[in-house]
Amino acid sequence: MNFKHRYAIKLIILSLFLTILSCDDEYSMYSSNNGSNTATEISSFEIRPGINMVSIEGKVDDANMSEVKIYWDNKSQSVTVPVTHEGEENLFATEINNLDEKLHIFEILSVDSEGNNTELASGGAKVYGDTYLSSIENREIVTSELKHSQLNFTFSPIALITGILGTEIIYTNDQDEEIEIFNKTNNIKIAISDFKSGTTLKYRTAFKYSPLALDTIYTDYTNHKPFVLPILQNAAVPYVAEEAGSRWGNLGSPWITNDAAKNHDGYGGWDQKNGNIFNLESGWGAPEIVNGKIYQTISLEPATYQLKVTVTATNHSLADEGGAYFVISSGNGLPDVEDLNTAIGVLGYERIETVKVYSVEFTVDQASEVSFGELTTQSAAGRYCNIKSWELVHVQ
Repeated sequence: MNFKHRYAIKLIILSLFLTILSCDDEYSMYSSNNGSNTATEISSFEIRPGINMVSIEGKVDDANMSEVKIYWDNKSQSVTVPVTHEGEENLFATEINNLDEKLHIFEILSVDSEGNNTELASGGAKVYGDTYLSSIENREIVTSELKHSQLNFTFSPIALITGILGTEIIYTNDQDEEIEIFNKTNNIKIAISDFKSGTTLKYRTAFKYSPLALDTIYTDYTNHKPFVLPILQNAAVPYVAEEAGSRWGNLGSPWITNDAAKNHDGYGGWDQKNGNIFNLESGWGAPEIVNGKIYQTISLEPATYQLKVTVTATNHSLADEGGAYFVISSGNGLPDVEDLNTAIGVLGYERIETVKVYSVEFTVDQASEVSFGELTTQSAAGRYCNIKSWELVHVQ
């Protein structure tokens, strides 16, 4: 993990006892007379903790003050810092490094040219180190989905007590430009409308234990290639026909129609009379259909999906011999009706029986080709099924 170095909590030292509770650690500030000649008190100082260090800055009221002494760890450690005079201000500043990861109490007094010192002032700050650094992690993208150039993804929740500020995201847009955005912590769902398909985004998470930290800590970048959900082609009204007669036609690419489904003088599946809809119909002068199949084949990544099919009109019945089905099968093609329960590679199916939106869930274990479509054996007594649309949904 690459880290910027500093982290801060501001503490203003006053002449009264003050207790601050922050992240279950106690920070206290006070002043006390040390029994010697007393010069003008230190007017204020601030302790800004970082990673295994602190920065201390302050000022004194008396221009005669020449130096400041800072003690810590029960006065076992100390440092002397000169006072600089800038206009009407008398300032001091220093950094103390190589500190253990814990709460440190610092005691400060100033000394004038004659050896007189101020009252003792004290303040505490928690210093952070490897324990804190090992506790912060990059946020996880739990779901992502890309359709055309629209990318939607979701971050996992993260506790605010970690000091998270948000996540920096860098991606390539559809104009081949590198874009950087910053997602605030409370935005779990992210939408990017111009993502370039086939590219990989990278992201890192920013942390600041306190709003007054010296700097921001970043995790390493994580690369993420969005899940690409295929867009089904020629999959909704008005469907496009490859060939057509006076009413009936064969659905255009990428649909594949077998000969059994072409029961209207070599045509079948595309119905101009009902609004260029998907319809496998038998009867009313047309012969029966035995293992009629219309399907298309797409490549899918490992995931769980739903095939949603909207049926607007049908008279199929569960009492019919054979029956009509929406089927998903691995490979190129669909099995026969009589083999649905035993065929290797069938990922899911549902029998057509009424008007509704059918949802067939299925899981792909490895990247592969998958076929989906309608499979039917229906009599010449008259059966039909008007399909408005097909949609593929990513479940997880």
